[in-house]
Amino acid sequence: MTAHNPQATLIGGIAILLWSSLALFTTQANLVPPLLLLTLTFGVASLLFFIVYLLKGELKASWQHTPKSAIIMGGLGFYFYHLCYFYAFQHAPPVEAGLIAYLWPLLIVLMAGMSKGSTLSWTHLAGAVVAFIGTGIMLQSKGQVITIDNDTTYHWTGYAAAFACAFIWSSYSVANRRYQDVPSSAVLWYCLITTLLAGVSHLAIEAQSWTTSTSFPTSTWIAILGLGFGPVGIAFFCWDFGVKKGNLSLLGVLSYTAPALSTAWLGLFTEVQLTTGQIIACLFITAGALFASLMPNKKMPLAPKQKAKGI
Repeated sequence: MTAHNPQATLIGGIAILLWSSLALFTTQANLVPPLLLLTLTFGVASLLFFIVYLLKGELKASWQHTPKSAIIMGGLGFYFYHLCYFYAFQHAPPVEAGLIAYLWPLLIVLMAGMSKGSTLSWTHLAGAVVAFIGTGIMLQSKGQVITIDNDTTYHWTGYAAAFACAFIWSSYSVANRRYQDVPSSAVLWYCLITTLLAGVSHLAIEAQSWTTSTSFPTSTWIAILGLGFGPVGIAFFCWDFGVKKGNLSLLGVLSYTAPALSTAWLGLFTEVQLTTGQIIACLFITAGALFASLMPNKKMPLAPKQKAKGI
C-alpha cells in the first residue's frame, strides 16, 4: 500500500473548505441570472486552468490523452450540477438549498454500495434514513423569507433543483471512476465545455439580462471572481492532488463536514437567520452521512488495494 502524504491530504482538505463556501458566494451573486453566472464563473475557472496548463506545457498532451467520452461526461456533469445549484439558490431559501444539495456524499455511499462487486449494508441504509429525516425536519422548519422582484414566496422548483444537484454530482462521481487514468488536466476541457454550454444557453434564454449586467454592484463581481477562482477553480486542483497522493479515506470522511461548514458560513456572513430546525437538520444530515461512510461493510471486506482507492 502506498504511503499517504500528509501534506497532500491537507491540500485536499482545502478543496472541501473551498467547496463549503460555494453557497456563500452563490448567495452573494444572487442578482445574476443562473446561466449568466455559470458562464462567468466557469469562464474565470477555464482561463485559470488554461494559463496553468499552458505554462506546464500539458495542453496538447491532455487533449490527446483524454477520451472524448470523458470530456462530454465531465462537461455535462459540471454544467447541469452547477446550473441546478445556482438555480436552487435563487428559488429556495439558501440554507435549505445548500443542505439538500449536500446530500451527494451520502448518495455516493449508497450508489457505490449498490454497484457491481459491492453489497449495500444495514449501516448504509441506517445512515440514509437519518440523513433523510434531517431533510424532512429542514423542509418543515421555517427559513428566512426574502423579497425577489416583489415575490416573497419560494417555488418548489428550487427544492427540486437542489435535489437534482445531489443526484447529478453523486452519479457523475461514481461514473467517473471509469476514467481513473485520465490526466487531471482534463478538468480544463470540462470547464470549457461548461462555459460554452452556459454561454449558448444564456444567449438563447437570458440574453436580455446581459444589458443590465454592468449594473451589478461591486460585491456581486467579487462573488463571481470568488466562485471562479475558489470553489469552481482552485478547489479542483487541490482535490485532484489530494485524492491522488493523500489519504482518500480521510478526505472522504472530511467531505461530510461540508454541509455544516456551508451552513455556518451562511449564518456568519449573511443576513440569514438560522432556525433551530435548520441546525438540527444540518446535524442529522452530517451524522447520517458520516455513519454510512465510517461503518465498514462486513459482508465484503475490501482488499488492501481497494481500501487504498476508497469510494
